[in-house]
Amino acid sequence: MGHSTARTGRALFAASVALAALAAAQAAQAQTGARAANTASASGAQVGEVVVTARKRTETLQQAPVAIDAFPAQEIKSAKIERLADLGKLTPGLVYTPLFGAQNQLPIIRGAAQTFGQLNVGVFLDGVYLSGKAGVDLELNDLERVEVVKGPQSALYGRNTFAGAINYITKRPSKTFGGYAEGTVGEHGLYKGIVSVEGPITDTLRFRVGAYDRHFDGWYKSAIDGGKVDFTEVRGGQLTLEWQPVGNVLATLRVSGSHEDSGQPPSNLIRTNAYPAVAPGSSVGPLFAGATRNILFVGEVPSIPKNGILVNTKRSGYELNKYGQQVDNLRTSLDLRWDLDAITIESISAYAHRTDVYQFDADNTVCDGLPPGGANAKPVPGNACPSFGYPFAPAIPNGASNFGLSSADESFLDMSQELRVSSNRSGPLQWLLGANYYYNRTNSLSLSFSAAYPYDGTKAAFYGFPRTITETKAFSQFGSLSYKLLDTLTITGELRHETERDTYTQAPNNPACASAANASQASCFVFNGDGSVATAGQTFNLPELNFDFWTPRLIVDYKPSRDHTLYASVARGEKSGGFNSATNITLAERTYMPEKSWNYELGSKNRFLDRSLLLNGDVYYTDWTDQQVACTEPGTASSTNRTYVCNTGQARIYGLELEAVWRLTPNFSISGNYAYTHARYKKFRDDLLQGYVALVGLPPINFDGKHIPYVPDHKFVITPRYTMSVGSGFELETRADVSYQSKSYVRADNMAYFGDKAVVDLRATLSNDRWRLQVFADNVFDDDTPVAAVRFYDAVNYYVPAPLVTGADRREVGVTLGYRF
Repeated sequence: MGHSTARTGRALFAASVALAALAAAQAAQAQTGARAANTASASGAQVGEVVVTARKRTETLQQAPVAIDAFPAQEIKSAKIERLADLGKLTPGLVYTPLFGAQNQLPIIRGAAQTFGQLNVGVFLDGVYLSGKAGVDLELNDLERVEVVKGPQSALYGRNTFAGAINYITKRPSKTFGGYAEGTVGEHGLYKGIVSVEGPITDTLRFRVGAYDRHFDGWYKSAIDGGKVDFTEVRGGQLTLEWQPVGNVLATLRVSGSHEDSGQPPSNLIRTNAYPAVAPGSSVGPLFAGATRNILFVGEVPSIPKNGILVNTKRSGYELNKYGQQVDNLRTSLDLRWDLDAITIESISAYAHRTDVYQFDADNTVCDGLPPGGANAKPVPGNACPSFGYPFAPAIPNGASNFGLSSADESFLDMSQELRVSSNRSGPLQWLLGANYYYNRTNSLSLSFSAAYPYDGTKAAFYGFPRTITETKAFSQFGSLSYKLLDTLTITGELRHETERDTYTQAPNNPACASAANASQASCFVFNGDGSVATAGQTFNLPELNFDFWTPRLIVDYKPSRDHTLYASVARGEKSGGFNSATNITLAERTYMPEKSWNYELGSKNRFLDRSLLLNGDVYYTDWTDQQVACTEPGTASSTNRTYVCNTGQARIYGLELEAVWRLTPNFSISGNYAYTHARYKKFRDDLLQGYVALVGLPPINFDGKHIPYVPDHKFVITPRYTMSVGSGFELETRADVSYQSKSYVRADNMAYFGDKAVVDLRATLSNDRWRLQVFADNVFDDDTPVAAVRFYDAVNYYVPAPLVTGADRREVGVTLGYRF
C-alpha cells in the first residue's frame, strides 16, 4: 500500500510541477509580449480538426458518432509514439500488456482481456489485417495517422475486432521531391536511424521510400550468465508507389519488410508465499516425500531487478537456436480506387508472410537448494530440487538453471481481398457495400526440450516435437446505410455476415509413439478424430470447424450544431473459435467455439469557448458470453498441468471515458483523458486452482464479481504543453505526459495483483521548417511496477503454480535530431 501511495503521489507531484513550470513560462511570455497575446485572434487558440476514416469514409473526429482516438503525424512525433506500448500509455480505455515479450502482445480495449486464443483487438496496417499476437507491434515510422476505434467493429472491419480496432495509416507520396532523415541516441545502447525520400517519377507516377534501423541493449541482464535479456535489433523499409493515370483513378502499391532480432522477456518466476501444504507429487520417491510447500501466491507481485533475471542467454551446447526471437516480415498491398459520378469503387489486395523462430529459457528460475521434505521451510544448500512427477523425471541439482526450453519455428501466410462500393454524393442517403475474403495458414514446429532430454531422439518419449498446421478461410459481406432523417438527426445501420472454415493437422515427430509402452507419455498423448492414439509419424486431422455469424450495429446521432454531436449505439460482437494445439490435452479439449457480446454506448463530442475547449465523453455497457478463457486441469505423473482455451467465461463490463483539450492561449494548452473500467466476471472456471484451494482447506472460489485480469479500474493522462517562438524561424515545444493507472490483477482469482503505476515522460522539441531537435526522458521517476504476469509453474518445486512476472520499461533518456530536405 505504501509503494502504491508513493507512486500516486509522484504522479500528482510531477503533474503539478509540470503545470506550474509551463504556467510560469506562459506568464513570462505574457510579460514580454502582452500586446500580442491579448490581441491574438480567437482562431489562433482553437483546437485543430483531425480527419479520420474509421467508418470507411472521410469525416472529422468530432463529427464521427463513434469513440475514436486519433494521433496525427505531428502528434506522433511530439509524443514520441514508436510502439504499441506508447499508444497504450496515452489512449483512454486501451491497456497494453506484453505477456511474453515480442512473442505475445496483448492490447486490451475496454476491459475485454484474454490470455489465450486470438486477440480481441484487431490491428490493421492501411486497412489490412495483421495476424498473430507477435505481428501487431510494429515500428511506427513514416505514419500519417493512428486511429484507435473502441467498441466492437466487426460490422465494418471483420476479424477479431471484438473489442475494437487499431489502424496504422502510412504517409502517401508527395507530388514534389523531398525527404527526411532522423537519428536518435540514448541510454542503454539506444540508437535509431530513419530516412525517407519521396517525389514524382513521371507526371502520373510518384513514390515514397523509407528505411529504419534501431538498436537497443535493453534494461535487464541475466543473473545467471550476465548476458543481455530484453535487447532489440530491428531494421526494415517500405516502398509506396502511387499511379494516377487520370484524375479519378488512383492505384497505390505498398511493400514493406523487416527483420527483428530480439531477446527474451525480462521475466522471473516468483516463489509462492502463502498457504503451506504437502505439494502434489511429493508423495512419491524417498528424497522429497511429504514435502511441505507454500501452495499459492497472495499479494502484490514484486518488481524485477535489472541485473536479476533468472534466464540463460548463452548457449551451452544442447540448444538448437540462440536465445531470443528472430522475426522476418514481408507485407504487400495493392489499393485500387475509382471515383465515378455517383459511386466510388475500391479494391484492396494484400499478401503477407512472416517467419518467427524463438527460443526462451522456459523455467525462469534456478534451483536454490529446497529442503528435502517435512515442514522445514528454509532452503538447505547442496540439496537438489524436485521436478514434476519425481522420480519419473530426475531431481534438479542445486544451482542448475538449464532444465527447460520453450522453442518453436513458425511461419504465417496471410492473403486477403476486399472490394467496396460506396456512394460519394452529398445528400440524406449514404451507403457502402463490400465483400472480403481472408486466408491464413499457420505452420508451427514446437521444439520444447531440455538439457536432460535434448533434441536427439534418445529420450523423446517425454518430449514432443509436433508440427501443427492450421488453415482459416473466411468470406464475409458487409454494408452500411446512413439516412439523415432531419438536418440534425441521422440513423446508421451496419451489418456483416461472415462464414469461416478452419482445418487442423498435427504430425508428431516422435518415433517413440509407436511403442505401446510410451503411448501415455506427454508427446504421444494426442488423438485422431476418432479418439484413437496417433502412432509413429502419423498425421491426424481434427474435424473441420465451420462458423457462420451476423454482426450488426445501429447508430443514432444528433448534431444540434457544428460543435456538438450526441450519439447512441448498440452493436453485437462475435469472434471465431478455433483449435487448441497442446500435445497433452484430450480430444474434447481440442476445440473452442466463438465468443459473443452485446454492447451499448452513449457518447457526446463538444467544442466550447469559441472552439478553444474540446470535451468528449462516453459511457458503455458490455454483456460478454461464451468467453474464451484459459482452462487448466491438474497434471498427472507423465504430463504437466494442461492448459487450453475453453468457453466457460461470462463477464459484464461498463465504464466511462472522458477526453479534454483546452487551448488557453495560442501558446499554452492542457489535454487529458480519464477512463473508468468496471470489468468483472459473472462466471469463470479454474479446475487447477480449485484443487489447490481444497488442498489448503479453503472453500471453493466464487468468481462472480472478480476483476478481469490486467484491467485497472482507473486510468488517466494529463499533458500540459507550451509552445513559443525563439527566433530565426524556430519554435520550442515543451510537454509532459503524466500517466497513471490503478492496481490490476494477474489472474481471475484476484489473489495476486499489480500495484498502481505512475509514469512521467518529458519532451522538449526545437524545430523549424527543416530542422527538428527533441530531447526526451521516458519514465523520469523510473517506476518499476510490472504490468505483465501469468500463472506459471515452478519447475524446481513440484510445479506449484506461481506468477511469472515481466519487468517494466525503465527510465530512458536520449536525443533525436532530424532534417527535412
